[in-house]
Amino acid sequence: MEEYARELEKLSYKLLELVSLSLGLPGDKFHDCFKNQLSTVKLNYYPPCPFPNLALGVGPHKDSSALTVLAQDEIGGLQVKRKSLGDWVPVKPIPTAFVINLGLEQ
Repeated sequence: MEEYARELEKLSYKLLELVSLSLGLPGDKFHDCFKNQLSTVKLNYYPPCPFPNLALGVGPHKDSSALTVLAQDEIGGLQVKRKSLGDWVPVKPIPTAFVINLGLEQ
């Protein structure tokens, strides 16, 4: 898990670099903003439930970080709230892919 966490942190810095470059800024522009950050790995596992409508998971929330890297399994369950309509839209899992959430709150 520690090695996985280190690799996720490397990925996160690379993503920040790409965001910075896409804005026409130097690749390391945001690195100082995160030099004393706390990276966490959170694992959620929900075994199959014969009554999915009764299953409890992580409730509606906003991520508290600037960047979230999420690996879904084939079951899925992640939903994002559509700002325009306020409804929740499922995010279809893609095998071997990460979902990246940039925490840009207005």
